[in-house]
Amino acid sequence: MGRDKRLLVVDWQGEPVPLWKRQLNVLRELGPVELLVSGLPDLEYPADVRVVPDRIENGGPLAGILSCLEVAEANRLLVLAIDLPNMRSEYLSSLVQGAAPGCGVVPAIEQELEPVVAVYPVEAATVANTCLQQGERRVQAFARRLEQNGLVNIRRVAPGEIPLFQNWNSPEDRANSP
Repeated sequence: MGRDKRLLVVDWQGEPVPLWKRQLNVLRELGPVELLVSGLPDLEYPADVRVVPDRIENGGPLAGILSCLEVAEANRLLVLAIDLPNMRSEYLSSLVQGAAPGCGVVPAIEQELEPVVAVYPVEAATVANTCLQQGERRVQAFARRLEQNGLVNIRRVAPGEIPLFQNWNSPEDRANSP
């Protein structure tokens, strides 16, 4: 993207807000036990947000997921990537409802998993740690291991839900966003 995605401005209920605030607002609509942000405390996060630094450096998104799994108060962790400006709380709620203690939910578009919009049981921390210790940083590989171990179910994304997963990885992605 060439700049900090968290600071990209999007519309939230008729108001321009940075993407990080939009995502927190989407999550707040679910009434979570807690709000965790993976990363550095370099923005003025609200008081109800706990910033969790990565315990394993240079581990990418998987290190952030691991760090949040390790400190989560609940038995499941809902993950929402910062660069998904179309995601809705209703969809996230359906993921949470489809999860159970000890078993999360990972969406898939065809054969491609969407592991940065998922619900993980806290037991997934062991698998995340193993992946990172073995040099495996790909969240896709982590989610496949969880599936093999019975720690997540895969939920097929319906055709009408696919636009929710449009992400902003480049200025062109943002320009082509509805």
